[in-house]
Amino acid sequence: MSLYRHRQIGWKLIAGTLLGFGVAIGMTFALSPATRAAAPWLLYALYGLLALGLALYSTLTVEVDAEEIRVRFGIGLYRRTVPLADVVRSEVVRTRLWWGVGLRWTPAGWLYNIGGREAVRLELARERPLMIGSDEASRLKSVIDAQLALRGTPTTTT
Repeated sequence: MSLYRHRQIGWKLIAGTLLGFGVAIGMTFALSPATRAAAPWLLYALYGLLALGLALYSTLTVEVDAEEIRVRFGIGLYRRTVPLADVVRSEVVRTRLWWGVGLRWTPAGWLYNIGGREAVRLELARERPLMIGSDEASRLKSVIDAQLALRGTPTTTT
């Protein structure tokens, strides 16, 4: 049973993808019939890549239960599960603007982010830190800290 579940929608990413579809439709009409006939796969590939990006990165779902933290982008191809037993501490951080959105390696650890600049940074016992971007970062941290307290793991107050 999940103690916390939140799905954040990447509205800016969705708007950008819709803009991309608009440009692709404009390109479709701008191409000559000879070009469309010579490479018909080109338009299908363009529309397919835009749809794939939308399906993979349009949402970020975070779940916390008594045993683990689960993070999943879109349809779930990119996901991460972190056992709470591996979490040493958590803190709310503000990400750098240039770290962007999506799944990123940053100097502060892996970042799973769909939008916004607040994240919960998890310091892990056996690997590099992990940051989970959220528009509910304080609430997510409090749920994680409550589970860590039940396990007897000290937490920070940031």
